[in-house]
Amino acid sequence: MYEWIKTIHLISAVIFGGVVFTEVVLLPAVKKKYGEEKYRKIEKIIIAERGIKIVPLFVILLYLTGFYMFHYHIKGLDLSTNFGKLLILKVSLALTIIPFVASAIYLFLKGRFDSKFFDTAHKIVFILVFSVIILAKIMFIL
Repeated sequence: MYEWIKTIHLISAVIFGGVVFTEVVLLPAVKKKYGEEKYRKIEKIIIAERGIKIVPLFVILLYLTGFYMFHYHIKGLDLSTNFGKLLILKVSLALTIIPFVASAIYLFLKGRFDSKFFDTAHKIVFILVFSVIILAKIMFIL
């Protein structure tokens, strides 16, 4: 069961991380080339037609499977080990993402996805998501 949960977790992380990567790294090239107005229209189409329907599902799957795996590891967790310390750091960063994602979804639903906070939240989530992904890998190596 654990391996299936981990697979769903990884797929969800890839999808969520990919969406955030697209928002923060790829889409700004549209703004640079075509201007703010065109960028906002394209961003709205991507988020309104696909993102808002897909991303929340994968975020929920990501956290549900993450909580399951944390529960699996917490039983014998030794906080004096690198694994234990990195797992706690990873979970802490992952929990930090939740209010930013919730705020971004709220702003989008209220039609305020062009706010400065919306853009800033995406950048913060980008840094946090990729930090969590890196921690997820190195905690099994160190």
